[in-house]
Amino acid sequence: MQLKPYLLPFLTLASTLTATPIASPEKATLQSRSADGCFEITQFRNSGSPHSISATVAFELVDRSKNLAASCRAILSIQPTIVTAEFPTYCNDSSVAFGFQYIPPFPGYWLSIAHIYNNNNTVDAGSVWAGRDVRRYDNPSGNPNGDYDYLNFPAEFSVAYNRHVQELPISTLAAAAPTPTS
Repeated sequence: MQLKPYLLPFLTLASTLTATPIASPEKATLQSRSADGCFEITQFRNSGSPHSISATVAFELVDRSKNLAASCRAILSIQPTIVTAEFPTYCNDSSVAFGFQYIPPFPGYWLSIAHIYNNNNTVDAGSVWAGRDVRRYDNPSGNPNGDYDYLNFPAEFSVAYNRHVQELPISTLAAAAPTPTS
């Protein structure tokens, strides 16, 4: 039995159809991501240090929509000299935490950042793939103790985040509120 005479009409019909998006009744209004929904990262580096076995991942973080600025860093004595930091590693502003991890199923390093605020009811969280381009800096003096590894990644970039707001039922909020005293 030949399928060709039966399949050709269906394939021809399928090639002429176009998909038309239909809004779900419960999610009828789609909203685009706010331009404010980004952590701006500057002075990013993840590298070893000359004449040392310590390595540092460090960056400055700004979220202009929240008037937030934080310095984040983790220093480890390791070989090879690319730092991984478990999430949560807290920044100088303890409402901001980050993690920098190598994840084998998606080969490369991932930077994850979270900002928790509003009495721990709101979290802005985002991640970015930082690649796996590890390079070696060779000390021009020829001293091998001055050589170190570094992650070849831009020093300035943005990390888009999603916002999650935990809305507690009024009964829960009332139970958690302090009892007024006379």
